Amino acid sequence: MILNFQLNSVESKTYSSAEDIRKYKNININYDVNLKNPSIVVEHTPFGEKSVLRVEYTFAINYLSPNIGHIRFEGLSDYYSEEDLKELKEKWDAGKAPGEIQNELANTMVANLAPLALMLSKALGLPPSMPVPVINFQQAAKKKEEPTYYHG
Repeated sequence: MILNFQLNSVESKTYSSAEDIRKYKNININYDVNLKNPSIVVEHTPFGEKSVLRVEYTFAINYLSPNIGHIRFEGLSDYYSEEDLKELKEKWDAGKAPGEIQNELANTMVANLAPLALMLSKALGLPPSMPVPVINFQQAAKKKEEPTYYHG
C-alpha cells in the first residue's frame, strides 16, 4: 500500500508559440514513467514507525513529432508491505521488481499528477496531456438504454 506520495520537482517548457502549436494536426504525445533508486526508510505514521520501500519516480510527458514541449515531474513514493522489504529491494536492484508493486506506484503517480499535467498543458498552450472525455448529448439521446444510477 502507498503511504506517502511526494512531488519534488516540476519542469515544463514549450519550444513553439501557441499560434504555431495550433497549426499542427497530429502531435505524438509520449509518456515516460521511470521508477528508480529503491531504499528502505523508517516513516512516522499514525500507526507508529513503519519501514517502507521508498522509490523515486520521474514522469515525463513529451510532445513529439513535432517537438513542441514537455512536462516533467520528479518525486518519491513510499510503499508499505508486510512482506520482507529487504527482499523486495534486492529483487528491484536485480531488475526483477514485482509488477504489481510497480503498477501500484505508477498508477498512484499518474492519478495524482494527471490533473496537474492538464492544467500545465493548458497554461502553456499545449494540447491536453491526457485524453479528455468527450460528451455528446445528441448521441446519448438516440440510444434507448436504461439510465445508470451512480448513487442510490
